[in-house]
Amino acid sequence: MKDVAKKIFDNYARHYEMGSAGIERLPKDMDRLRRDRVPHCMKQIPKDAHVLDMGCAQGHLLAILQRVGYTHLTGVDVSASLIQQARSLVTQDVTLHVADVQSFLAERADASYDVIFFHDVLEHIPRELTIEVLSEFHRALKPGGILSLRVPNMASLLASYNAHIDFTHVTQFAEFALFQVLEQAGFDATQTWFESQAPVIFWSWTKPHRALFRVLNRLRWHLNNGLHRFIYKLSDVFPMPTVFDFNIILIARK
Repeated sequence: MKDVAKKIFDNYARHYEMGSAGIERLPKDMDRLRRDRVPHCMKQIPKDAHVLDMGCAQGHLLAILQRVGYTHLTGVDVSASLIQQARSLVTQDVTLHVADVQSFLAERADASYDVIFFHDVLEHIPRELTIEVLSEFHRALKPGGILSLRVPNMASLLASYNAHIDFTHVTQFAEFALFQVLEQAGFDATQTWFESQAPVIFWSWTKPHRALFRVLNRLRWHLNNGLHRFIYKLSDVFPMPTVFDFNIILIARK
């Protein structure tokens, strides 16, 4: 890792604090936690699955998965300060490592994990290393295992802001570029799908205002999609993107 990048990542906790101010990450309500925080791709994954969160940052996802019952969790981040914060959120049953993605994966056996999360990290990987890293994920997954990728969406109208919000963002993706690199890494494009980011609609007799806010938020999501589709059609862009959220979440099965 280059010295300038290492210096930034060594102090990355401060960047996360500025970016996450005011966001409720871990609601105490277990129903809300399961509904809004557990990734959709985990709904059918057994609780004894071996799960790796590569680039776990402050450990929010690990804490969520541990709270809902997952027992074999591993988190890795290049920032020691972020790993220290993650340790405060999870018990000693969760394994944490300070390491970069390449060195960590190089020491893992084939077919080690059922699920690998790589959220908000691929954009930090230099272009020339992208396929190599994804190939290592493919090797480390068990047959039938899944890789969950989340990256800034360059098809979004807010793509420029998303790309430049972090100085360490070096590679950018629209959905078609993701398919390209995943295929080169050994994944089958027919075994990939986008995870829906539409707000879940629910009803609560005790807190109906929350349900109303959720309906309004769902309406906002549809308006955002409609606006994007209109602009792309007006511009006669082909192929037209199918995902217009701020980020892309793509699931690839081995």
